[in-house]
Amino acid sequence: MDNKILFVSSELNFLVKTLMKNISEAGFDIRTVQPDIVEIQLISDMPDIFIVYLEGDVNSFDGTLKYLKNLLTEDNTDRVLYLIGTDAELTVAHEVLPQSLISAEFKRPVNIKDILNKLRNLQMHSGPNARRKQILLVDDDAVMLRTLNNWLSEKYDVFMVSSGLNAISFLSQKTVDLILLDYEMPVASGLQVFEMLKSEPKTCHIPIIFLTSKDDKDTVLKVLSVLPEKYLLKNQEAESLVKSVDDFFKGK
Repeated sequence: MDNKILFVSSELNFLVKTLMKNISEAGFDIRTVQPDIVEIQLISDMPDIFIVYLEGDVNSFDGTLKYLKNLLTEDNTDRVLYLIGTDAELTVAHEVLPQSLISAEFKRPVNIKDILNKLRNLQMHSGPNARRKQILLVDDDAVMLRTLNNWLSEKYDVFMVSSGLNAISFLSQKTVDLILLDYEMPVASGLQVFEMLKSEPKTCHIPIIFLTSKDDKDTVLKVLSVLPEKYLLKNQEAESLVKSVDDFFKGK
């Protein structure tokens, strides 16, 4: 993967210009375009990194997002997409793009360092033999999702969903190397989601580690009774949890 970026923005305001300046100074070659599908289709040397800065009339991005979706789903592609926007803008974008195709999202006002860190990690781990392991986090607790994402995203490509049903929908379009699954969730419990995933040919091979906040004997026995890869306690320190995930992949 090269250092070229397609940056899609409807206007070049001060914040956008500052963001682009910092990315450029970090060694990336940025090509800026409006959310105009015709203009984008005319690009002959399409970059592998897409950054879409959602602002203004988000519906005007629909055609662009659909076109980028097609590029992201081509066979043998390593392209990545980053979205920047408010919660409302990102929600509109999700109507066009499945979460499985979005490598990272950044809420406005955006922290430029977060984007640069993602880009640097992408370059560091790019190449035919350097694909980062991909982890799906499934938890109804938004704070826990963000916490785990912060802990794990330095080493791994992390995707997040807030329910078991969203996990099933996500995995119908994309596979991952590991699922970290909350054991206690409303509507569909972790145990029910586990059983559904293991019963489907497309997902039965994906290893699952349960996350639980309880360490009493009864809970542990219930967790282990379905034979997950292992279970991890939510209340452990970041270093300990990340090491457990590292050790799991080392053993594969």
